[in-house]
Amino acid sequence: MKALLIITLLLIPSMAMSWDTKDTYYQGVVIGALLIDMAQTIKIADNPDQYYERNPLLGEHPSKEKVVGYFMGGIVAHTLIAMALPQDYRRVWQCVWIGIEGAVIYNNYNIGVKIAW
Repeated sequence: MKALLIITLLLIPSMAMSWDTKDTYYQGVVIGALLIDMAQTIKIADNPDQYYERNPLLGEHPSKEKVVGYFMGGIVAHTLIAMALPQDYRRVWQCVWIGIEGAVIYNNYNIGVKIAW
């Protein structure tokens, strides 16, 4: 595990050579959507009598800690993968996840999972 982390950290500068401003904007949208999903999922976790989580990796009634760990890990993993992909594939990767997260957020909202900032 340590070796994988070291290799990844050494490769990040070379992986990001083709990263541009648009990539930053798209990745910002991905991260923003993941954070909204995380807030909704925490709301689900706080209200087990009203809602249940449909993500099998989290289970029906995850703890807040599990939710936060899952989403923070997802943000890091998504960003590293985006950085490693060539430009054309990177944009597809980001747009697919924007679509997936958008659908999840919309579904959560429709079932009453609203968040207050």
